[in-house]
Amino acid sequence: MKNRQGERYLGMRVVIVEDEPNTRNGIIKIIEKYTSHEVVAGECDGEAGFEKVLSLHPDVVITDINMPKMDGLAMIHKIREAGIMTAAVLLTGYSEFEYAQRAIQLSVAEYLLKPLDVEDIIEVLGTVEKKLSKNKVEKVSAEQLLFSILTGDGSDEEVVQKQFAEKIRKQKDKVISMFLIQSESILEDTTNQMTEVLKDSLDAICLTGFFIFKLPYEKQILVMISDGQNARYLKTIFKTQILKELKEKGEFLISYGELANLSGLKDTLKQMQEYLTYTFVFQDQCIIDRELVGNLSFERVEYPEYLERGVKRDIRNGNKEGIRKNARKFEETVIQSRGEPKVIKNHTVRFVMAALNTARDLMKNKDIEALYQYLLNDMMKTGIREIFLNNYWKVIDMVADDREKDALTGNGMILNVIEFIRQNYDKEVSLSDAADLVGITPEYLSKLFTREMGINFCTFLGEFRVSVAKKLLATGNYKIHEVAEMVGYKDTKYFNKVFRSIMGVSPSDYRKVF
Repeated sequence: MKNRQGERYLGMRVVIVEDEPNTRNGIIKIIEKYTSHEVVAGECDGEAGFEKVLSLHPDVVITDINMPKMDGLAMIHKIREAGIMTAAVLLTGYSEFEYAQRAIQLSVAEYLLKPLDVEDIIEVLGTVEKKLSKNKVEKVSAEQLLFSILTGDGSDEEVVQKQFAEKIRKQKDKVISMFLIQSESILEDTTNQMTEVLKDSLDAICLTGFFIFKLPYEKQILVMISDGQNARYLKTIFKTQILKELKEKGEFLISYGELANLSGLKDTLKQMQEYLTYTFVFQDQCIIDRELVGNLSFERVEYPEYLERGVKRDIRNGNKEGIRKNARKFEETVIQSRGEPKVIKNHTVRFVMAALNTARDLMKNKDIEALYQYLLNDMMKTGIREIFLNNYWKVIDMVADDREKDALTGNGMILNVIEFIRQNYDKEVSLSDAADLVGITPEYLSKLFTREMGINFCTFLGEFRVSVAKKLLATGNYKIHEVAEMVGYKDTKYFNKVFRSIMGVSPSDYRKVF
């Protein structure tokens, strides 16, 4: 039911079960006039009341005891047997009060004594609402509270922070250590696998106060440790044990921060995310923290216009050695410099884009659009210099050498895996399947594939599927879910996510272009 203005209710949803019409209607009028609660049903007996509670799952049911067909206590008992914990308020007279005491066993929230009074009804509903709110807060997980802190608008932030602190803090007056891990894979499953590795590893070393959260930011995992261990010990554990196990699941970036007060959580996390961008400067599997970043100094790196002019000239002249010579000089001057990571990336992309545009007419057998996609997604997004450099040389090789397969890799084993993907991309394809094909372990294939291709197996598979999906979408003959299935994705939502992460737009938006 709604009030006379048809406004949306912000309070509780209430079912009234009372066989006396005047009493029932009186309660409904009082609730609608004096409270923000919504009366969703009014019934005259216990059987009808039970059916309404079963179908509507209200927050509270107000019921008389003595009613035809089924009395109020029997109805509440049946509601509890059905596993519904709707709060119950009993309507009872003084003469029935002793009889009603057995209702305590049925988790009755409150009583209303007849004859009813407006103030009593309002007070009882207010008490019930507070109890329900407290129960909801107690059931909220640490993950939900963290999500509220990170995405909230600031309202009730102090309350949420206090609740979150009670959930996670085991040692009073101790700094909370935080590790932020970002998967470099485009596939959500890699993040899930890394989350499981973290849980198992931290359990194995018997830490008593750790929490692991998959953040609303894509592919990021936050580990909060509050059991009082010092930062040096925790970093050593991560470096010597946990990072090695994470690496088996895929490439990643990791940073460290400390939190003394939850009011600074957002700022600290933002700072840790900024730290991740400096992974490019350090060696692989380095935990980036305030100290490392504070000691950094960068040099100014100018864009080498002369190298761009040289590589464009050599592409037009077909001088392959000249192309590679200019590319090597660019690597020494820019990529291996002590410039800021974003400057290095921007300069590099500018250089290879110039090379690709110049070579466009000479690359008749190449998919120039796929090269652009490969460039922008893999080079710009990676935070690891080694992978960035490998991708750089893959693009240069594609420009300098017209033999497509040799440009990709000269390793016959990897070529067999790529051919396996081409023939089976529309099915369930796993790293283990590919490893069985070439007779090596999945772990070794993962390392070999990443070394040869500059990207890991899962990333290559995702990009290959998206490249096929683009062609299917361009025909306009298939629905989105049909395209998803045709390229090996049973879950359309997941296909949309992978497609957007690679192309920057959804499949439906991409199709509008054609």
